[in-house]
Amino acid sequence: MLEVPPGTTGSRAVAVNAAGVVVGSARVDGRNRPVRWSADGELTELGLPDGVGVVAGVDDAGRAYGTSGSRATRWEADGSPTALDALPGGRYARVLAVNPAGVAVGTASDAAGARHAVRWDVDGRVTTLPGGVRAEAVDEDGAIAGVDDADRLVRWDDGAPTGPVTVPGSTRTWVEAVRGPHVVAQFSREDRTSYAVRWDGGGAVELPATEYGVLRAVGPDGAAYGSWEGKAVRWDLGGALTSFDLPDGYGGGQVEFVADSGVKAGIARGGPSHRPVRWSPTGEVELLPVPGGETQGFVAGLNDAGVAVGQLEGRAVRWPVGGPA
Repeated sequence: MLEVPPGTTGSRAVAVNAAGVVVGSARVDGRNRPVRWSADGELTELGLPDGVGVVAGVDDAGRAYGTSGSRATRWEADGSPTALDALPGGRYARVLAVNPAGVAVGTASDAAGARHAVRWDVDGRVTTLPGGVRAEAVDEDGAIAGVDDADRLVRWDDGAPTGPVTVPGSTRTWVEAVRGPHVVAQFSREDRTSYAVRWDGGGAVELPATEYGVLRAVGPDGAAYGSWEGKAVRWDLGGALTSFDLPDGYGGGQVEFVADSGVKAGIARGGPSHRPVRWSPTGEVELLPVPGGETQGFVAGLNDAGVAVGQLEGRAVRWPVGGPA
């Protein structure tokens, strides 16, 4: 378990960088406060000029990104905050994702209150992304994906939009991941059930599930990963679905993250238990260790070395490779 501030009643880790620096939140005095853990576990509380805030990710320089009050914010390793640029006259900006280089994306309002998808460069300068209202994912090379005001999918390369693409039957759409031209997303229908789609440059293609389907990640080759009919699966560009092994006693699962190294992380379901798991590049599965016998947890981040982070029974945790939590 990761160290937490005095008086914490709950904590969670949300992202980890290549060096093992972790960012997340701790609930203190009824409020969630953004925090950072160094690679050796040292805790830093992130400064909040507006009293409230949330962290969305961490770059490879160890800087955290998120929102403080109504301002998009970057935090240095010592916890000191810097407000990222807002749109001229705008009163709200929120970081939703950041890539390893420190390019952040999100949403911001203009002087008239209209929302726009935006990108912040490594110096914190903001650029409007045409045709969108939310930029929700950015890959390591700077490809961005999000949605427009009709919840249609949009992708941006060097600021130029592709799309929008309609998701048939959707009443709300949100992007989970982008990698180059490949986008995976979830959408809701009028019955409020959630379904999954992939977009590889043509039309949006729905995961062929007869019940709840999920796509969370895109691999280096463009394959999509998630859950189909309760199984942890890979959905390749040719349309083939391949399921992953699960630990003994677990009948269902879901892939949440895929690293360039081929390591994957997610959850295994068995009865009332939801246990974090990790798959090697060749598909061997391991239950991630849990101190104290906890049975409920999830993975919220993974780096290329295979270090996973997340939450167990309400506590932030980091799982190194080959070591205890």
